[in-house]
Amino acid sequence: MFFKAVLSVASFAATAFSAAIVRDEALPTIPRLQLKGVNGPMAFKNVSDDTSSLDIQVDSVAAGAHLTNYGGPVIKSVVVHPIFYGKANYQANINSFYSAVTQSSWYDILAQYNVGRGSAVPGISQPATKTSLDDNNDIQPLLVSLVKSKKITPTANTYFPIHFAPGISITQGGSGSCDVFCAYHGTIDISSLNVGQKYLYYGVIPDQGGNCAGGCGSDPSTMNNMFSVASHELAEAATDAAVGVATTYAAPLAWYDQNNGEIGDICNAQQGKTVGGDGKTYVIQTQWSNKANKCVAK
Repeated sequence: MFFKAVLSVASFAATAFSAAIVRDEALPTIPRLQLKGVNGPMAFKNVSDDTSSLDIQVDSVAAGAHLTNYGGPVIKSVVVHPIFYGKANYQANINSFYSAVTQSSWYDILAQYNVGRGSAVPGISQPATKTSLDDNNDIQPLLVSLVKSKKITPTANTYFPIHFAPGISITQGGSGSCDVFCAYHGTIDISSLNVGQKYLYYGVIPDQGGNCAGGCGSDPSTMNNMFSVASHELAEAATDAAVGVATTYAAPLAWYDQNNGEIGDICNAQQGKTVGGDGKTYVIQTQWSNKANKCVAK
């Protein structure tokens, strides 16, 4: 997620809904969040109670950063299935973006984390029945209902980023979209649904205009900042797919840095460019490379 520069947050303990739905920030003492309004890497102190505040270290986070494999699942060959909630902006561009960047040198960075190239299918539309949604109470139940109605079919390789129409606000763990964060990814345990898959992997990408504009990326184009935010969540979902059900530094946690978070968190809001499989250039966020020992775009 993207947070504003300084705020106090509660410890994000795991919560459940129906099929044991759990948020991205299930690790109880170290929520990992993309900050809003800061265009550089950053680290956070551990959060142990409601009065703890995040300590941003813009210039020092990459020093000593290293992703450790805790043995949890990765998405080895992602198939991105976008979901457009309401009249989301840039739908055709989003479809092209996911198809292109999963076949790019930027995505090849993930090979060192046992993740290969992927693909994407055109997104599906979901009517907007609310203008304000909560992750636990609205978004996760919506995804479960889509599984039950067979509108989406989760597999070990599917990732469902939800792109929202302008004017729709989202709360997650008590924090608000564009006020505090710009995006996040999460995990739902759907094993009780008996659909042959234990987890559903999803992302939440609010519209990057409105209050998000200027705080979620430095590019003058709202669409490019949306691409950057979406790429952050895509890379993290691929390399740490089941973080939402992890409660300690062990599986199902996958690639994670105990001090700096996930692959995108270490390089938060550092934008770069990549040439997609369609030959077009896209704005993305850089990712942490253990091999290069720095944030890279390819």
